[in-house]
Amino acid sequence: MSRKVTKYSAVLAVSLFAAALAGCGSENKEGSIGTGPGGVATVGDTACVQCHSAVTEALTGESLIAQYQKSSPHNTAGLGCESCHGGGAQHNGVGPLPFAQPDANRCADCHDGTTAVATNSNTAFAESRHNIQTIRSGATCRRCHTHEGAVLSNIAGYTGDLATLEDTVNQNKVPLVSSYSQISCATCHEHGGGLRTIKATNGAAGPVVNWDPNNNRTVDQFDLCTSCHNMYSYNGSTLLTNGVPVNGVTTGTVGHHETTWYRIIATTHFDNYSTGPQAGAGAGGTNAKVEGYVLRRTGANPCFDCHGHEAKTNTRPGRDATIHSDWAKSAHAGGLLTAKYNAVGSLTGAAAVNAAMNAYVDDNTAIAWTHYNWDASSRSSCQRCHTATGAANFMSNPATYNPTGNSFSHLQGWNATNGSKQNELLYCWGCHTNAGTGELRNPGAITENYAGVNSTSTGTTGTAVTISYPDIAGSNVCMTCHLGREAGENIKAITDADGILGFVNSHYLAAGGQLFGKTGYEYATRSYAKPTFFAHDKIGTAAAPGTGSNGPCAGCHMTTPNSHSFLPVTKDGTGAITAITSTACATCHAGAYALTPEALTAEEEEYVASLEALKAALAGKGILFFNAHPYFYRDTNANGIGDPGELVSSNAFTNWAGVYGLALWKDVMGAAFNANLLIHDPGGYAHNRFYVKRLIWDSIDFIYDGVLNNDVAAAIDAQVTATRLDSATATAAKAYLGTTRP
Repeated sequence: MSRKVTKYSAVLAVSLFAAALAGCGSENKEGSIGTGPGGVATVGDTACVQCHSAVTEALTGESLIAQYQKSSPHNTAGLGCESCHGGGAQHNGVGPLPFAQPDANRCADCHDGTTAVATNSNTAFAESRHNIQTIRSGATCRRCHTHEGAVLSNIAGYTGDLATLEDTVNQNKVPLVSSYSQISCATCHEHGGGLRTIKATNGAAGPVVNWDPNNNRTVDQFDLCTSCHNMYSYNGSTLLTNGVPVNGVTTGTVGHHETTWYRIIATTHFDNYSTGPQAGAGAGGTNAKVEGYVLRRTGANPCFDCHGHEAKTNTRPGRDATIHSDWAKSAHAGGLLTAKYNAVGSLTGAAAVNAAMNAYVDDNTAIAWTHYNWDASSRSSCQRCHTATGAANFMSNPATYNPTGNSFSHLQGWNATNGSKQNELLYCWGCHTNAGTGELRNPGAITENYAGVNSTSTGTTGTAVTISYPDIAGSNVCMTCHLGREAGENIKAITDADGILGFVNSHYLAAGGQLFGKTGYEYATRSYAKPTFFAHDKIGTAAAPGTGSNGPCAGCHMTTPNSHSFLPVTKDGTGAITAITSTACATCHAGAYALTPEALTAEEEEYVASLEALKAALAGKGILFFNAHPYFYRDTNANGIGDPGELVSSNAFTNWAGVYGLALWKDVMGAAFNANLLIHDPGGYAHNRFYVKRLIWDSIDFIYDGVLNNDVAAAIDAQVTATRLDSATATAAKAYLGTTRP
């Protein structure tokens, strides 16, 4: 009797191993035509359904076929029973199946992390805490530390105010079985691969979900994961930590582990609304604090936004670093995990939990994420780089990106005008479309539109400047936010009648612009073309073999043992470089050109010294730099020092024409622009030392006497004489810049 064809998806079929594909097509029960998965002929789903509709899952009592049909993504993709279990021609109800109980290795045949929708799950799960933990069948443990306990407790559903999740009633929902088994794929996945859902009951008012901590009255991923990784009570009304209130937030206890801070996800995944920036137009400042990550709790993948099947973040101090813990200590996360470690210190028990819960980052370490109410409409132009939501939306389609369409509805109390008192960090999903596979967003080559400078109050007009950057694969993601907001060309494009106007701010960490020699203020008659041997812009491309394939940003900053710290070197407490950890460096810098930590530290110090010399030269013309907007201030008493009362916005330096006349005002502001640009690129000496040296040389050269005549050494010595610069710094600056223009 002819049976229907096994349902292979055309998309997924290309990723199956050749053996599994052999003989796909019409089969009969005897297998007279070819072989199917596992080397056995297929018979089609109809034969499976006839018998197995009555077979139930042992723990849940649910029909395997019904469960598969309701929840399996394989069913949706058109894949039948034999896709996972192998051909059924020898089975006939009693005989063998090639894969009677498909394990993670069988899953990996398709889910290889390249072509399949899953997440490299075989390797990730095999190494995960879920897979390597021991079976704990005691009454207070089996609910989460055994396969049977986790499945049965979810099916039973929790009820009531679960400030304590280990009471007698809930323990009895996990009955003793003959033997308990380890957490496995089937603990979280129903037959066929769909996520298990906690049982819901229907009431007159609509669906009532017994465990619904995100309070959206539906069963979803957040509910499943938090049934063990507790964060909120069943209806989201109570934060679960150790029962101690947190800045006015009512908390219950998780019922177990409540004195172990790194096992309580609220210590890192809760940002206290009451301590955030004040709601309103652009409000922010020192009162803006971030205590934890904000989850998109009602989204489709709130947990898999950042986690894949690895389930191993190693927040616990002393554990081997993971991508998650590296990121959590990085600037992209504001150094939040480091703040938690520092707050906890040697504390233990409830005191450690309290310290971790209340630890935060603010403008001192995380100014990019805390300084303003970034999700308010007044900051919409900033959201592309200062929020994960804006970054994700921009990189998904730069051509159509419209910041007014950014929704932050997952932030507590958010509305488009006033925003929320919670702020985002740059979460995994900002840069990645799939945290499990590490798949990056793909904005393509960035063409940056640097907005023109216009002011009706001063009669200043300027046109936008467009600069196209090359396609550098995965590093395009980095370029999205590391190009600055204004370029030197914006100054040249300004039309102004008197040269009296506010400073054009380059913005911060514009490393990509320096790398490609695009963003500085370049003086006419001077060449800024890169030397033929300069290769930093080729790192991570085919033009620089052995340095990776994801472009120069990833090539330098992520080829380290701690890739998501984004640091190519390590430093000691004094700031001295102790090791060069990026493997890309040694590929080219070998032999006579080998880099050492000591030499790189010296170059960094000389770079900083040269910028101090430039600041001193600007101060010699009454232009004081201070690292706060608007950055340049008038030296009202001509002492070259920012005195109290001078470093206020009302004393901003605006008369650029007053230094060397109207014809040269742009070159004056250009020198200040280059200083601000490079002071805010602390790695400029490594990104493109030729370009930055020329910008610094020309800026000092011009601002000293209004002429490009290469009298840089004299200009620096003059600042020492005027006591605006100490001799040691002057010596280091001259060593960095050399005796002739770089």
